Amino acid sequence: GAVVFHTGQRNRKLAETNQKSAGSELEQVQGFPIAAIVFERGFDIDGLLGGICQTAVKAGINVGGLIQETRGGIGGCAQSVHVVDIQSGEKFDIWEDRGREARGCRLDEEGLIVSARILDKAVRDKVDLLIINRFGRAEGLGRGLVGSFAQALEAGIPLLTSVREPYTDAWRQFHGGLACELESNRKAVDCWLAGAVLNPRTV
Repeated sequence: GAVVFHTGQRNRKLAETNQKSAGSELEQVQGFPIAAIVFERGFDIDGLLGGICQTAVKAGINVGGLIQETRGGIGGCAQSVHVVDIQSGEKFDIWEDRGREARGCRLDEEGLIVSARILDKAVRDKVDLLIINRFGRAEGLGRGLVGSFAQALEAGIPLLTSVREPYTDAWRQFHGGLACELESNRKAVDCWLAGAVLNPRTV
């Protein structure tokens, strides 16, 4: 005859299945102090990182680093790009104003210097979680904020960043297997945070 599950049995089975699934995902990202959210062009990665940051701060996690606020523009550049110091809330520009006729985007050297100082301070403060909004073209070429990435790596501070094609190969070469890659959703990031920040493995 047919096997009939009571509601309680079905709920227990569902809970066990969910626990196994969550456990499998957690095992895949546990043990990695660094994680990069891999996203596609056009995805609102800044919104995702901003939401993660807000949730972590509300949970009492000491978060430092940089997130980015972007407003749409014309062509390849955003009309307005601000970087936000997570600890102070200060906002500043990171792109040079090259005029309306200029082609392409160029990082502002002064903005990079300020960004590096903010990240250096967060590392010295030994924050629970460091967020660096992007590993991009400049970092892939050994420029930009690559020194801040290296400093965080050496300090052993849990680091969350994001990367997209065509910079994923440069990112993998940089970390040499010390980082995991996450899907661009909250569930994947929460799994990593659970192991790296909330319940880190001790060596």
